[in-house]
Amino acid sequence: MPDYIDEVFGPEGTLSKAFAGYEPRGGQIALARLIDKTIIDKRHLLSEAACGSGKSFAYCVPSIWHTQNGLKVAIATANIALQEQLFTKDLPTLQKLLPWKFTYALIKGRSNFLCVSKWQNEQISSSLKTRKSKKDREQYRSILSWARKTSTGDVSELDFTPQPAIWHLFSSTSDECKGKDCKFYSDCLAEKAKEKASEADIFVTNYHLLFAHLQVRMASGKDIILPPFDIAICDEAHKMADIARDFFGFRVTEGSVRFASRLLGRLQMNDEYDQIDDLARTFFANLKRLHKSKEYKVRFRSPPEIDHVSLCDALSHIRNKFLSAGFALDSEHRDEKSSLMKAASAAGKLVSNIRDAMTVADQDMVYFLETNLNESIALVGKPIDVAPLLSEELFSKTHSVIATSATLAVDGGFSHIAREIGALSPLTLIVGSPFDFEKQTILVIPENMPEASDKSFPDAVAEAVYQVIGFADGRTLCLFTSYKNLEAAWLHVMNVGGFRILKQGDRPRTTLIEEFRKDIGSVLMGTESFWTGVDVPGEALSCVVIDRLPFQTPDDPILDAISERDKDWFMSYSVPKAIIAFKQGFGRLLRRATDRGVVVVLDRRIVTKPYGKKFLASIPEVRKSKKLESIKKFLDNK
Repeated sequence: MPDYIDEVFGPEGTLSKAFAGYEPRGGQIALARLIDKTIIDKRHLLSEAACGSGKSFAYCVPSIWHTQNGLKVAIATANIALQEQLFTKDLPTLQKLLPWKFTYALIKGRSNFLCVSKWQNEQISSSLKTRKSKKDREQYRSILSWARKTSTGDVSELDFTPQPAIWHLFSSTSDECKGKDCKFYSDCLAEKAKEKASEADIFVTNYHLLFAHLQVRMASGKDIILPPFDIAICDEAHKMADIARDFFGFRVTEGSVRFASRLLGRLQMNDEYDQIDDLARTFFANLKRLHKSKEYKVRFRSPPEIDHVSLCDALSHIRNKFLSAGFALDSEHRDEKSSLMKAASAAGKLVSNIRDAMTVADQDMVYFLETNLNESIALVGKPIDVAPLLSEELFSKTHSVIATSATLAVDGGFSHIAREIGALSPLTLIVGSPFDFEKQTILVIPENMPEASDKSFPDAVAEAVYQVIGFADGRTLCLFTSYKNLEAAWLHVMNVGGFRILKQGDRPRTTLIEEFRKDIGSVLMGTESFWTGVDVPGEALSCVVIDRLPFQTPDDPILDAISERDKDWFMSYSVPKAIIAFKQGFGRLLRRATDRGVVVVLDRRIVTKPYGKKFLASIPEVRKSKKLESIKKFLDNK
């Protein structure tokens, strides 16, 4: 039997013939071979494949090969950019080059598609009258015009990103969708996209849809959200557990209560709506006061002394009203009937979530308060451990699961991630980086920095960043573990002559990254969201500064709950999580073989604490320096 992996990846293979200068990568081939074995043996795999190792081709090629035997493949990612890369670049390229026929599709959530029902309603009601902003009115008109012509209804067709509030007028969430009861169901663009995708051999999706699929399948025993699949490729798997905690939890806000009761107006129950509105306002105002008080620390350990019964009783009352009104309608009014049933379900879910949180009903959940961007308060619940659910619903019921990422291993092992996501007796593989880190990189850990716990540390960080920018001639990505440290550093360097300082919050994230990429002498400063997904090859990113080792803050509710359960929580949970985040930040530097640069770590715990050795062992071997002056010397010595 011919070796299809060698025929594709080998020195005389398909890729060699297609790409000038192609050289086989041993790590990529090793990963492809192990994925092939994993699928043949019906096993699961955890693999770390460093940036530049060719990870996506390594899992796509064996997956495509096994579709020839009738297996269906789901590829789930956490990142829209990676989904787009797979769908618009990697899979089309392989479809063109490989001799095996296969089809592929991209599956998006329902809210990404034009809802025909809502569009028809907007043409009649014209919410444009309530839009005060000129930009809103322009976007509204553009969407109405586009809706008359589009054949797919995919929001990505628009040449602008609509404001969420505007797009919501034209799109539907799964909670709102009336399904087959909708009178426009036969014209539903989301359903047509889903039907087309169900015929594909491979489909690309995101973790939220994957988890929604597992949830519905668990309740119904049917494959409803996604088509059935045999092989699951979970890329960016280091984010998998945290996304699952978000998905399988809940978030209740004052706005969600108003949204659930919105149909009261149709039933001429305006007094009931005003009552719900008043009760919700009082309830969330009390939660906000509690959140600011000394009584509240991180999460609810016991039921808070706040009246939730009045709001829950009122929500239960309107739930019953919606059900009664829905049951009273005949089959000719199934569209309206479905809307009422959906509203009843939403109200009932709110009652359940509020009661559970306010009574601390489930010891396997954490219940806590969180401030929204608009300073309003949210009541949140998350499962502490999602491993049992993922183990039962994903790993146990799937032919093969391949979980991979550029940062998955800790200190050379996978015990942390296996425990987090419930992987069952997985095969494992670490694919090293193809970059020559000893030649391309130095790691600078300044010897004169105070301890991270010292009061003088933020000022020392600000001064160090100032010096780094000068030594690196700009060209620096500064990663902070808190906005407070970022702000202190920015105030210290904002007027540095000759360098443009780009700061998180000044513009949208994607805009800042693009400007940083184009303006080679600029500096980009950001917190958590900038530790991942910043892909800037070349001279523009010649230096990465990390202010502190990225441990989760003590006020993280999940960490707080785990620390209460596990006496070894620091080494078993906190350190591994911080190492994976640290590897993400470190990985921003080299994006291609010709890149070179410096990583500066200002937290001396990496060399003074015993666990610091684990951080250093989890990154490639690099030259090290104790002096910031080494930055200029290294970068000038091309």
